[in-house]
Amino acid sequence: MNCEEKTRLATEYESSTAKFSEAVTELRKKMGASAKEEYRRLDRAANEARVKSEQARLALEQHIAAHQC
Repeated sequence: MNCEEKTRLATEYESSTAKFSEAVTELRKKMGASAKEEYRRLDRAANEARVKSEQARLALEQHIAAHQC
């Protein structure tokens, strides 16, 4: 049986991890080559993307545990 909610949560997790990866890549590119404020902005963006990725992973894991799917 295919669980639509699990599929939705997995897609959300995949998307959020991709955004996190992109944010970290951008941060690394600018490391040592950007103004302090720009670096701080990129660092905050990467951290926010990390948190969203972790939240998406937890939501998926909790769904799987609760629904055994």
